[in-house]
Amino acid sequence: MEFSKGLKAKIFSLFILMGAIPFIVLVIAGVYNTVSELETSGKQNSLLRNSLLSEHLSSLIEVNQQVLRSLALNPEIIEYVQAPTEDKKERIKKILYDTNGIFSDENLMAVTGGDGQQLIRTDESALVNLSKRQHFHEAMKGRSYVSDIISSMSTGKMIIVMEVPVFNADKKPVGMVQRNFDLEAFQEFVQSFDDEEFSLVVMDRTGKIIANSDNIPDFGSEYATDNSYKFILDRIYNSSGVIPLEVNGLDSLVTYSRNVDTGWMIITIRPYHYILEQAYDNAAKAIIFGLILLLIGTLVAYLLAGRVAKPIIEMSNVVDDIVSGKGDIGKLEVKRDDELGKMADAFNKMKSDRDAYQLESELDKLTELFNKKTMENLCKMKLKTFNENGASNIFMAFYIIDLDHFKEVNDLLGHQFGDKVLIEFARGLKKIFRPNDCIGRFGGDEFVVIVDSLPNMDVVIRKAEQIKQIAFNLMVEGKGHIVTASIGIAIAPQNGRDYDSLFASADKAVYHVKNSGKNGYYCELFNQEEENDED
Repeated sequence: MEFSKGLKAKIFSLFILMGAIPFIVLVIAGVYNTVSELETSGKQNSLLRNSLLSEHLSSLIEVNQQVLRSLALNPEIIEYVQAPTEDKKERIKKILYDTNGIFSDENLMAVTGGDGQQLIRTDESALVNLSKRQHFHEAMKGRSYVSDIISSMSTGKMIIVMEVPVFNADKKPVGMVQRNFDLEAFQEFVQSFDDEEFSLVVMDRTGKIIANSDNIPDFGSEYATDNSYKFILDRIYNSSGVIPLEVNGLDSLVTYSRNVDTGWMIITIRPYHYILEQAYDNAAKAIIFGLILLLIGTLVAYLLAGRVAKPIIEMSNVVDDIVSGKGDIGKLEVKRDDELGKMADAFNKMKSDRDAYQLESELDKLTELFNKKTMENLCKMKLKTFNENGASNIFMAFYIIDLDHFKEVNDLLGHQFGDKVLIEFARGLKKIFRPNDCIGRFGGDEFVVIVDSLPNMDVVIRKAEQIKQIAFNLMVEGKGHIVTASIGIAIAPQNGRDYDSLFASADKAVYHVKNSGKNGYYCELFNQEEENDED
């Protein structure tokens, strides 16, 4: 071996490079620890905000409903609801006005008869018929109820309604007392939580915005049908938790919790860039300290360079062994004509061959989804974890998706157009599933999705409906309604705990949908079979 290339000097340079490793590790560790600590602190802060708001909401609901329950037990109101007369009306009005004085607001109180017709309103507006309103139907079932956001039939403003049923002597509901709640007061309370880093959003059970800390324009009007944040509900499978999501174009940490008294979702949003800005300050300090270590490492490298020529030569032989399959390291970006260059060339060749093989074996070339073999392996891995956990209240869903009319598309519009249909459908699947869900193409127009850690069947059905809509609404080169989807679903553990059982059950379900008219989904475990839509 010749040393005319200045191997000692190059080894010295290598040691300097190695001295940079602690420096880089220090910087990365400092940033990582800071981000982790700030994430934890942000989660705790967000959960505290959610908890305070939820407690305020529950207290607000409880105070209003306690007053309404007292009114519902008043013998005069019970008698008036059953037999309203003009001579009793003024007395009932006085009771309502006196009761309304308990509160510091001007919200409406009203008494409604068993036919849904309002009998008295404290705002003196025209009486309306509530027979088609959800809160009236809940009252006639004998249940107290807090509505989702609705438009007032008399004022047009967005409100929520709290009601308590009125019972007769036989304990049967004969009417109700209600109190409308103007959202402006609740909006002001939510805005008191506002600061630069955090945004707070309260949504009802349908995804409409009850209140928010960022003062969305036109709040309190029909804008609420916009459902600006409803997409967050589609990614939530539990009653509370923390998930990373892109909100308003920013990567954010979303903390959510559901209020037990209303079913409303309280969501706190904190963009990640606030966390990273604080992390940069810590990184700067770590860089200064790391440079000191690097300087010390340079001195040590100079002293050791003359003693490491022989080990470097041996390392060259080790790289040759790696090429033959005995080892693996990260990619080297080294352009040299000595032993280090030889090591880099040998490694890069191995790395290139290996990466090409892995890419070929893992992905479907057209859609860039997992291929059939990889999906089988992933499913078996997930089933192994699922069976080892043994949780009785957690499910795993296995979807087989077959695109209807795809053969006709290929025949009429050509295979290139058919390929675009498959690519566009694959993109749609990626958008509605979580990063840890497995999506693959088995070949042709057949796709498979595996979703684990599901708390109930509602999520399974919701995802199947979304898949169906993706296919139905697919647009390629300006053409729509090209294909539909027949979706077969199997559930672990009910349909089995192994891959073959789940595949057979889902495949059978696909044929059921096909034979029932296509464009639908089916699972033998559903309480009620979903009928195919005639969209």
